[in-house]
Amino acid sequence: MPTHAAPRTILIIGAGVGGLSAGIRLAKLGYRVQILEAREAGGGLASGMQVGGFSFDAGPYILLDKPGLDWAFQQLGIPSESLKLKPIAAVYHVLHEDGGTTAFDHSLTDTAARFESDYPGSGPRYRALVERTFAIHQHLKPFTFKSQPNVWDVLRTGSLRYVPFLLSSLDSVLKSSGLPLPLRKGISIWTHVAGQPVAQAPSPMAFVPGLFHHVGAYYPEGGMRAIAALLEAEALAAGVHIRYGTKVVAIRTANKAVTGVETAGGEFLPAEAIISNSSGIGTYAELVENFPPTTKATLAQLPLQSPGVCVYLAVQGCRPPYYIRFKLNGTGCTAFVQPGLLEPSLAQNGWYPARLIAPLGHATAAALGPEGQQQLMDELLADPWWQEGLAGYRVLHKRTTFEWGRDYTLYHDSMNPVMTARFMIKGRIAHRSPWVRGLYLAGSSTHPGQWVSFCAISGVLAANCLAQDFPAHA
Repeated sequence: MPTHAAPRTILIIGAGVGGLSAGIRLAKLGYRVQILEAREAGGGLASGMQVGGFSFDAGPYILLDKPGLDWAFQQLGIPSESLKLKPIAAVYHVLHEDGGTTAFDHSLTDTAARFESDYPGSGPRYRALVERTFAIHQHLKPFTFKSQPNVWDVLRTGSLRYVPFLLSSLDSVLKSSGLPLPLRKGISIWTHVAGQPVAQAPSPMAFVPGLFHHVGAYYPEGGMRAIAALLEAEALAAGVHIRYGTKVVAIRTANKAVTGVETAGGEFLPAEAIISNSSGIGTYAELVENFPPTTKATLAQLPLQSPGVCVYLAVQGCRPPYYIRFKLNGTGCTAFVQPGLLEPSLAQNGWYPARLIAPLGHATAAALGPEGQQQLMDELLADPWWQEGLAGYRVLHKRTTFEWGRDYTLYHDSMNPVMTARFMIKGRIAHRSPWVRGLYLAGSSTHPGQWVSFCAISGVLAANCLAQDFPAHA
């Protein structure tokens, strides 16, 4: 890529985790950075909210990818001890349609022993699956930290033998393990969280058990929102200027290169380089002017992931030991999340904050409409499965996909493109735009998945691409 003189100021659209990470990275490399944030606070879907006297994670994130976040923090110069983590021993529990249950602990020995007791022969098979997939993950992990890995990267790192695995679906990987269907459904719960059929889910989703068995599952003290708060504070300390209440409505271009942005107030802000932490699809479909209609139409056809619906609760007591309880319902699920089990200080007179989250396919969410989603949340609340072991509950707030979209400026009320096997093989939306010079993208569209860490990684990689093209001291 040709290099250019460093722009006077880098504009970043959105103070989500990706935008904040990109801002910190560039500021520490010597650039002047301004983030334009539509809301009055940063963090995006990873931010927090106060309701009924309780503090909640606002978004649907419920589990942390520690290795990915460690890498991002290292690149940003943030000491890992800046974020206090609580290990999760009892990770999650699944209630199946037939009343059976499957539970996953940090301890591989305990989890495998439970499976062996329920389904003789399954213990060694589960161990074999975990060890195999974790070994593959460790070998392929460097690709997570590279923008747009290609076939030459695969050949250079000796990863060619893993191509058949990468070309497989999650369903085929789990079937090859020989595990019974209930255990496979328990392992694949995360594809239900993403609102996609297991047959379409990419094989790397099989890495999740290996990660929490070998690396561990963690809850940040203060919730997932603590990550966004830390990044926002680090960005301000690094000299990043965050302009809140400033919504960008257009990215202006000339000769296929960015010239600046226009705000909702009609203000034009010139820029030679822009990082968009808005939706990748939305950036091209709704913000970039003079964008090729055929390419826009192709991007608009990518399947979208809905944040689902969420009920914010105060519950009397906690039901140990599992941090997350899932209930399967056909191809969907509901999650009951109890942070009070890990952070007892959240309690107020025996009441704890909790969330009831129902992931929805994007098309399903749209078809239900606001009234249908409200009715769905009423049905979820009436279902007694999540109330067992609790003395009572109070509904503090409800949020539909439409409210999430409105409150967090989401593209078509979505989080990102669904990471199907096909999308992963085809390649993520690039951090460096192949169509518009000086435009870079960060956020979950470039690293689609359920991890806050992926957003942080994306910000680092987008910033690195910009720094290659516009050296700070050129």
